[in-house]
Amino acid sequence: MLSTMPWQRLLRRELFALYFTIFVADTVVGYLLPAFPLRAREIGASLLLIGSLAAFNGATQVLVSVPVGVISDRFGRRRLIAAGSAAFAAAGLLLALAPAPLWLLLAQVLLGLGIVCVFAMGAAMVGDYAAPADRGLAMGMLTTSMGLGFAAGPLLGGLIAEAFGVVTSLSFMALLAMAAAGLAWFTLVDEGIGRGVRAGNPLANLRVLGANRLILLAAVANFLLSPVFNGVVVNFMPLQAGALGFSALAIGSLFTLRALASTLTRLPTGAISTPAWSYRLMLFSLFLGGLAVLAMAYITEYALLSVVLVAEGISYGMFLTAGNAFVTQYADAQVRGASLGAYNMAGGISIALSPILLGALAQNLGLSTVFFGMGIAALAGTAVLAVAFPRALSAARQ
Repeated sequence: MLSTMPWQRLLRRELFALYFTIFVADTVVGYLLPAFPLRAREIGASLLLIGSLAAFNGATQVLVSVPVGVISDRFGRRRLIAAGSAAFAAAGLLLALAPAPLWLLLAQVLLGLGIVCVFAMGAAMVGDYAAPADRGLAMGMLTTSMGLGFAAGPLLGGLIAEAFGVVTSLSFMALLAMAAAGLAWFTLVDEGIGRGVRAGNPLANLRVLGANRLILLAAVANFLLSPVFNGVVVNFMPLQAGALGFSALAIGSLFTLRALASTLTRLPTGAISTPAWSYRLMLFSLFLGGLAVLAMAYITEYALLSVVLVAEGISYGMFLTAGNAFVTQYADAQVRGASLGAYNMAGGISIALSPILLGALAQNLGLSTVFFGMGIAALAGTAVLAVAFPRALSAARQ
């Protein structure tokens, strides 16, 4: 019957409202993140200070991920998603109006807090709304909304900045973030945990989370994959491409191709991220990402580098969808938010540490060593997890 068709269930009002809220919020983030260093330089920040301030974004995510998840398990997700969107608005206004560079420290803290409240808790809300069999496809729709928003943000903000100036574009993004907060507050509905099936003793629930080996393994996988893009591709691929003589336009086009591949991969991945397949997709994407960065150590031609970056984008899009789907499928309902918080915290730790460690590696052993080392680490991690996941699943079934 039509009422039981997956697409009708996945496009019901509550889920569609969530997808649209996430799209609007990530449109804002998609502009604020690349605008931050430009605005910081404009008000006098040094390159060293810009890098130091950016670290507060990742550090904030590490510190607040689990507490925010625990709070959402106790009181629901809707208020946190609205508060996170409001944090994006405050960060946008600080970027627009900051009289001195150090004011931007607070903007980065607000961005980190908002990312956890909006995107991690949005994923938890998918678990609340969607039936277990539908969660993979619903997560694919959610992450596709994120990708489309993140791609639209720089274009929209750039057009406004070109016509009216950077300060006006940042102020507009702050208003758009408040619109996302309003959407969350008035259109989202807490279900499951948020409707009386709320978590009890937070400490007892954290013990439940700690006993779940599947969530621990998913967190390890996220720890391994996160620095592939956020550590290697973002920070060192442009340096490698520049050393090979590629222009800024050519490097920018590589990132555009990668972003498109990542976004287009997410919905198909969600469609096949069933409880039986989500961990296999995680392992495949980790293997593909490791292989891609390993190849970057040896590639010198633009065409081949574009193919490898597309492969890495596919890896990232697959993992983002399948990983979040896996956590919602195998986390206990009363600790779903805390589980996603722990999963995201593991990625945040590696994102915060990897640029420092990889930078030291590049400084002492050469740039290509970064790609080789990260590739080997991801491939070795894939081999270990390929053994550990089936054993943990077998133990969980027993």
